[in-house]
Amino acid sequence: MKNNFNTVHYLIALLKAFGVKNIVSSPGMQNSFFNATVQEDKDFRCFSVIDERSAAYVATGIYFETCEPVVIACTGATAARNYMSAMTESYYRKIPLIVITFFNPTSNKYNLSPQFTDRSVSQNDIKYLSVELPLIKTDEDIVKTITFLNVALIEAFHQRKVVHINCPANLDFNNLRKDLPADIWKTDYYSKDFDDVMQELENTDFAVFIGSHERFSKEEESAISEFVESWNIPVFCDHTSQYHGSNKILISKAFAMVRNLRNKPNLLIDIGKISGEYIYTNVFKDAKVWRVSNDGLYAGRSSRPLTKIFGCTEKYFFEKLKNTKCKKSDYYTKIEESIKNIKYPELPLCTALVCQNLAKFMPKNSSLHLAILNSLRNMNFFDLDSSISVNCNVGGFGIDGPVSTLVGQSLVNPNKKCFGVIGDLAFFYDMNAIGQRDIRNNLRIIVINNNKGMEFRIGEELENILEDKTDVLIAAGGHNKGGAIGWAKSCGFEYLQAKTTDEFVYQIDSFCNDSFDKPVLFEVFTSTKDEQDGLHLMWKHNRDKFEEGLIKCYKTVVK
Repeated sequence: MKNNFNTVHYLIALLKAFGVKNIVSSPGMQNSFFNATVQEDKDFRCFSVIDERSAAYVATGIYFETCEPVVIACTGATAARNYMSAMTESYYRKIPLIVITFFNPTSNKYNLSPQFTDRSVSQNDIKYLSVELPLIKTDEDIVKTITFLNVALIEAFHQRKVVHINCPANLDFNNLRKDLPADIWKTDYYSKDFDDVMQELENTDFAVFIGSHERFSKEEESAISEFVESWNIPVFCDHTSQYHGSNKILISKAFAMVRNLRNKPNLLIDIGKISGEYIYTNVFKDAKVWRVSNDGLYAGRSSRPLTKIFGCTEKYFFEKLKNTKCKKSDYYTKIEESIKNIKYPELPLCTALVCQNLAKFMPKNSSLHLAILNSLRNMNFFDLDSSISVNCNVGGFGIDGPVSTLVGQSLVNPNKKCFGVIGDLAFFYDMNAIGQRDIRNNLRIIVINNNKGMEFRIGEELENILEDKTDVLIAAGGHNKGGAIGWAKSCGFEYLQAKTTDEFVYQIDSFCNDSFDKPVLFEVFTSTKDEQDGLHLMWKHNRDKFEEGLIKCYKTVVK
């Protein structure tokens, strides 16, 4: 670890960074290290109130006079229970109390610890959010601590709401010190007036990143397009971003396929929700991150600190910071040249080949649903027509529901062709959905049947050690050996099948564009080796090295 500061030191450092002035503290052992530190710090005005119930109400009075968030702090045991009345008052009046409770990190509800109270749940109407800080042992714990503190303090200072911070106590009084950690960040918050930040965009390689997103209005997409054109910077995204404007770069193509594309952005303007394309972690690795969202809530990616949050609409942000005076960057131009030089390899029958051909033949104005991980990842190597909308269940990002979601899309859009690319485990997990009585002939499903969860066979970390043993429980190989033909036909589907590349290529145009009087299920049988070779070719064909490949993404996500 970088230093010997503990969690309490970081807590005090962030309170100071946010400009907390007033602290109402009650006596106790678990908060004694905190009390011993802040009482010697001239930046804080500390008030001692013995009764916690009274202490919390005293804090509401201090807020009334100062209009500034106030800290209240207490020990373990039942002390915090006495805060509840004043916290309820503060919740309904939107008084920004910062409620800090301390606990013995060696205690838990299973070891009959004295003075332990379980704070993992509480009433809904005493706080707007609650965070529990880790006991700092590693650098990762430091990042988590600073992140959680920013989340809570932004809510208190900028949303004017009562928040709860549960902090592990430290009783090492030999480590009392006046200096505080310097390796912290304070997330700056903006809502309307932020013209001065434009200078930070000058003379740097920066980009927009879009996670999964609802469809943009014409005005929203135009605002983003004009912004990125004015600066000549890229928009990194995957298909679930729904972005079809200027300077769009599919992030998989840029950072998985392009040889030696090491010119990563120094700053990212992040919008949208969860991204299921794990390679984005490489793009965020060393960048400063600005977050733009109408709700103004803290939502980072890849454990990167948010240096700024803009609590405004995306349209407002991009219109306000459009470049009208500064010299244009050449960042997008350089990346675009690299993308143009991508050469696609000759692929075996695998998910990548399926996605490559589907992207080629899928009709305009259709809808596409991608199951998670391998289906989503491989489609992100290929461009789609801008009229095609793409959906993926990236919220919980589990195996549940891809067929059902696709069916729902097809039911509400009977005149629109709705396509799905779904692996065999996900399909059979959710296959009851295709028995719905109202399904029409606009539904087109591709089931890629490699007879297992292929995601667990393409990562080198598992494959190099376990190989076929992975299939026993991890990849769940060997189920549903007969394929989907019986279930598809019994549900009234037209059934197509391909076991070779030629069979697939021969039928894909018909599957996409011919008229059928039934919904269609196209089952494509692939092998473990072909799936591994296909993805390996897609990642490595245009690169000198594999060092930023799939395995590195996995390790980043696991961390």
